[in-house]
Amino acid sequence: MRLLRSLLFLLCAAPLSAQTALIADAAVRATPGGNVVALLKEGTTVTVGAARGGSVYITFSGWLDGTRLGGARDSFPAHLTGAIAMRLRSAPSMKGVILGEVRPNAGLFTDGKRTSWVNVRRSGWVDAKVLPATAAKAKAPPAATAKPPAKAAPKPTAKKAPPPAPVAEEKAAPDTAPAIELLPDGAMRVARSTMARNAPNGAVVGQIGGGTYVIPLARSRGWVRVRTEVWVPERDVVPADSTFGASLSAADLRADPEGTRGKTVRWEVQVLALQYADPLRRDLAIDEPYFLAKGPGTEDQLLYLAIPPSLLAEARATQSLTRLLVTARVRTGRSQPVGIPILDLLSFARQ
Repeated sequence: MRLLRSLLFLLCAAPLSAQTALIADAAVRATPGGNVVALLKEGTTVTVGAARGGSVYITFSGWLDGTRLGGARDSFPAHLTGAIAMRLRSAPSMKGVILGEVRPNAGLFTDGKRTSWVNVRRSGWVDAKVLPATAAKAKAPPAATAKPPAKAAPKPTAKKAPPPAPVAEEKAAPDTAPAIELLPDGAMRVARSTMARNAPNGAVVGQIGGGTYVIPLARSRGWVRVRTEVWVPERDVVPADSTFGASLSAADLRADPEGTRGKTVRWEVQVLALQYADPLRRDLAIDEPYFLAKGPGTEDQLLYLAIPPSLLAEARATQSLTRLLVTARVRTGRSQPVGIPILDLLSFARQ
């Protein structure tokens, strides 16, 4: 009876979640071996859930700049917009400790807001090696119950009871680990590598590798329109904005400050310093952060690149003299009082 009560206690306690700190940097995946939705730093506290093979289901939370959050995506009420990962912090401030970063388009739950900051939460799978051994095993009830029989029976066969534990974990996981629930309703997996086309029987625009998860959007005569998440080098894309001025130079902006206002450019520039606007720079808000830069390309022209809150963390991590490929919208081609062009940064990438 005492042994039976012990077993019942372990089984009842197993589903409870526990908090622990990561012992190494961790990639959080939507499913075991699936897409990475976040990267967490060593020491970040997470809530540990079920174990499945070599992966453990965890939940993390932190604060993000709310200006980068978009509406509902799949089964989540919010998602991270833009093409650049965003740092997750322990407090609603740029002074908050960096816990890691959330990848673009990752779905998120929200648990509150403070000024422009939003407290977000997400669950996913991490490698068991990034958790303390006790935490990684805490959610594997069969492994915990396999030891008592070994003590009760001195026979050699009884001592071999622990090895089947991983198999038992695999059987228990579906009852406790919502791996499938993390995928949107109707999600599909590409069975083998296939060509992606811009329309049924249309031109080939790329290739999707086997095993990639896609979201079906529409179907037509044996074809299915799908959405997936991929990464491409920023230098290989241009803004879809119809105001994109591919050949605009800084000289063009100065020569026609009104006609170029609102135009979108993609330039290579060199950062000289991160600064904050003073009252003399009338076309910038007081204390508005901006890059003092030189360019574009070989042009020896000073530029002000206004930095939105969503890019400020990345901007602060950018060192002087770094060359950037920027996408920006012209605020004015000739600012007061010194005539330096001002552009609003939309995105940037290090060269």
